[in-house]
Amino acid sequence: MGTNDIPATFKLVKFIMVCVTVAVTGLTVWVLKATFDSADEERNSIYVVDSRNTLKLALAENVSVNRVAEAEAHVKRLHELLFILSPDIEFIKKNVSVAEYLAGSDVKNYCNSLSERGFYNSLVANGVSTEFLCDSIDVRKSDRYEFKVTLYGKTSMVSSDKIVFKSLVTECYLESCVRDELDPQGFVAQGWRIVREEEIGVVERKGYAPEIAQEQESDTTMSNE
Repeated sequence: MGTNDIPATFKLVKFIMVCVTVAVTGLTVWVLKATFDSADEERNSIYVVDSRNTLKLALAENVSVNRVAEAEAHVKRLHELLFILSPDIEFIKKNVSVAEYLAGSDVKNYCNSLSERGFYNSLVANGVSTEFLCDSIDVRKSDRYEFKVTLYGKTSMVSSDKIVFKSLVTECYLESCVRDELDPQGFVAQGWRIVREEEIGVVERKGYAPEIAQEQESDTTMSNE
């Protein structure tokens, strides 16, 4: 290589280095922009649970617009866990455990009180199930917490001979927390309490004849004697 070729070679190397630097800088800017865009999309994401309790992702332009809907979903699910029970101790334990996870100490104290009174064991022993129907949910802004929520609904206790219906009004406050699979809406219910619970009707179940059941019990006793 001649002496005259050295400056030309140096200029070529310098040009290549400038091109590489520009390309790397551009790629870095693109990666950073893509990362921030992805973070924005994640912040603008809400999680919902379908009827089969499958966690799904729903996108929204602004999550704050959906917080009221999420508050309603959280409170409704909490009450479904508390008031939809079957005469299966493992099912009850699972529901109670998740309900306590979604709320503060008030729900835990409520469940502990029912357990100490033998309510859950009585459901299992007598083959009784309970159901819940949500009528409406009132979500309002709160000074201390993010929302104050009042739920209006009905419960029913289904036994072999009758169904007892009750009206239900509850109240709680919601504060935001980290979302996860068990708590897809990202709320914790604080200060939960039953405002009113009144019996509104009793329906005798068709096909159940108390006098026949008593006769069968009497026959069984006599045969044992």
